[in-house]
Amino acid sequence: MFDIQRALGNESVLRSLTGLRRKQFQELHQLFAAELLHQKMNPTVKRQRALGAGRPHTLATTEGMLFFILFYLKVYPTMELAGFLFGVAKSRSCTWVQVFQPILEAVLGKSHDLPKRKISTIKEFLEQFPDVEKVVIDGTERPRNRPKNKQEQRKHYSGKKKRHTIKNTILADPNRKQVLVLTCSIAGSIHDKKDLDNNELVSKIPEHIPIEVDLGYHGIQKERSGIIIPHKKPRNGELPPEQKQENRAIASSRVVVEHVIGLSKRYGCISQSYRNRRAGFDDAIMLTCCGMANFYQRTRIAA
Repeated sequence: MFDIQRALGNESVLRSLTGLRRKQFQELHQLFAAELLHQKMNPTVKRQRALGAGRPHTLATTEGMLFFILFYLKVYPTMELAGFLFGVAKSRSCTWVQVFQPILEAVLGKSHDLPKRKISTIKEFLEQFPDVEKVVIDGTERPRNRPKNKQEQRKHYSGKKKRHTIKNTILADPNRKQVLVLTCSIAGSIHDKKDLDNNELVSKIPEHIPIEVDLGYHGIQKERSGIIIPHKKPRNGELPPEQKQENRAIASSRVVVEHVIGLSKRYGCISQSYRNRRAGFDDAIMLTCCGMANFYQRTRIAA
C-alpha cells in the first residue's frame, strides 16, 4: 500500500503528489478533519451504527483521506491505478473520490478560497470583493475524451484547440493572483464572449473598476467604459507602432491571469484529458482546483 507517512515527511514529494507544502497541508488538514467530523455528527443523517463503529477505515487517518483526494486531483490516476496504489478495489477508490471531493470543496468554501459561481448585483460584488482594484477576464479550455454521440462531438469540438474541450470563464484579481468568479462548465464550441454575456458578469462589475480582456471579447468595449482591450490588426494592414506598444503593455498586464490559470492546472484532473462519466463532476473538480489554487496562493508566503 502507498506509504502516506513517508510522503508527508518529504517536502518535495508531498508537493509533487498533492500540490501543497507541508505547512499548507497541515493547515488544510485541520479544516478538513473538522469538516469531516461536522458531517459525521450531522443530526439529519440517519446512522445505522454508532459514530466510530465498524471496521477501521483503510486510510486510517483523516490525513490519509485528505492525502488521497489531493493525490487524485493532482496526479489524476485511473480508478484502477488509485485502487492498486492504496490497496483497495477500483470501486472503493471511486467511492472515496465521490465522498472526499465534496468535503474538500466545503472546506475551501468555509475558508473563502472557493471562487464565486455568480454575481447578481454590483452591491454584491463590492461586498464580496471590497479590495479589488482591477479585474482580468479570460476563458480557459481543458481537453476531454471524444464523446460517442455525434451531436455531443460537434457540441464539444473547439475550433481553437482542434479537439474536444470543456470551457469556463474566469474573472481574476491580478493583484492577489486569485480566481474571484468561475462560471459553470460549458461545451468547448461556445464562444468566450457568448459565455460572458450569458453570465452577465460585466454588468455586475462597478464602473470604476477597469476590466482587462483579450480580442476574444471584441465588441465588449462598446457595452461599458473602462474596458482595456488590445487593438485589432486591420485586414491587409498593420498596426501603427504606438498601438503595437500599447498591445505589448496590455499583454504584459494580462499575463497574470494566465499564471492564475496555470496554477490551477497544476492539478492533472483539469489539465489532462477529462475521462470521468459522473454528471457534473467535470464542473465540480474545476471549482475545487481553482479553490486549491487560491488556497495555495493565499498561504504560500506563510508556508
